[in-house]
Amino acid sequence: MARGKTAFRVGRVRAYLRGSIWYLCYHEHGRRRRPRVGPEKTAAEQLAAQINAQLLVGAPAALSFEPVSVLELRQRWLEHHEQILRSSIQTVNRYRTATEHLIRFVNDGRGTPSAAHFQTTHAEAFVRYLRGIKVAPNGHRNAKKRPLC
Repeated sequence: MARGKTAFRVGRVRAYLRGSIWYLCYHEHGRRRRPRVGPEKTAAEQLAAQINAQLLVGAPAALSFEPVSVLELRQRWLEHHEQILRSSIQTVNRYRTATEHLIRFVNDGRGTPSAAHFQTTHAEAFVRYLRGIKVAPNGHRNAKKRPLC
């Protein structure tokens, strides 16, 4: 088979055919990325063009992945509410208090510290954890405590 049929380039992204599957190859932040696209050349062309455009403007590529911990994800989420959405201080404080239960759950070793590995089974265990702890319905220390949920 001629090379033109098994590989092509869109800017900084190279696509190549391996067996019957198309792969892309590009560098992002000094690291080589080689994601699998699939058997269709048109899908590979479209994704290569999209990733090339994102690389040119400095945006994260469509297929890039950054592992993040639950704690870091929570912090980013709270900062997003404070800085971008401009939520009220009380709203952010309520969110911080509510998500503190999740952080305690993860730190106790019941859930995974990686947000990418947090699965349905972890969510179910977290709900069981919430039902087992006693918290005040309004968050105040002096209020009568009752089971959550």
